[in-house]
Amino acid sequence: MLTKEQIESFKEDGVLILRNFFPKQEMNTWRNEAHDYHKNPLTSEDWKNAIMNYSGNTFNFKNDAHPAFHNKMKDLYQCFNDQIEWNGENELVARWPEIDAEWLGARTPHLDFPVYDRIRTLANSVFYLNDVTIKGAPLMYWKKSHKVAWEYFKKHPSHYMAQGELSQGQIFEILTDAMDSEPIPFYGKAGDLMIWHSLILHSPSVNLSHDARLAVIGRWGATIKEDEFRFDFSKDIWDKWNLNSI
Repeated sequence: MLTKEQIESFKEDGVLILRNFFPKQEMNTWRNEAHDYHKNPLTSEDWKNAIMNYSGNTFNFKNDAHPAFHNKMKDLYQCFNDQIEWNGENELVARWPEIDAEWLGARTPHLDFPVYDRIRTLANSVFYLNDVTIKGAPLMYWKKSHKVAWEYFKKHPSHYMAQGELSQGQIFEILTDAMDSEPIPFYGKAGDLMIWHSLILHSPSVNLSHDARLAVIGRWGATIKEDEFRFDFSKDIWDKWNLNSI
């Protein structure tokens, strides 16, 4: 599924983009399911009301893009670790059109801490149900930020999951200030898939296009025991992975 070059690129950048990963027919089916869930909005105001009234947290595709069940996702995630049972969930994240809003770029840089789940997240995912172009609410990310975050948590392990004296917001601000590069927008067509290391700093952005943006964000990893630590930051960043090309 992945080449050695793709594995090495993922290790270096913390991000892997796979164009046309999902077939068009599957994307059409998922898009129709998402539209039906939101009661098929037509206007910007309709989308705003629908998104506010129908939470993406309660939506599930009939054939979900889950690494344990979806054939192609399963093959892909075996390249990241074939020794664990992949667990987690997808979330439908919709952005209504705000064509008169100000473009603020990466508005809220953060990490997705699995605060409410006993899971060690490793490889998260995002794909769009519609094409996303310039200022159309792309997910934005900082390349190589997984390395910066790992080194930070190695020095301050209690700050992971904000278990120390700092809040999540303060920790994310420190990580953002530590970056020496600008965030990169993930533009893509429906069916393009981006995988990112769970410690990649990322941010949402506003939607200045004329169409609603529908993204599916998955947070994936391994279930852990009640008293089990998610990471030992004194070890290598890839300690909980089993990267291989197939």
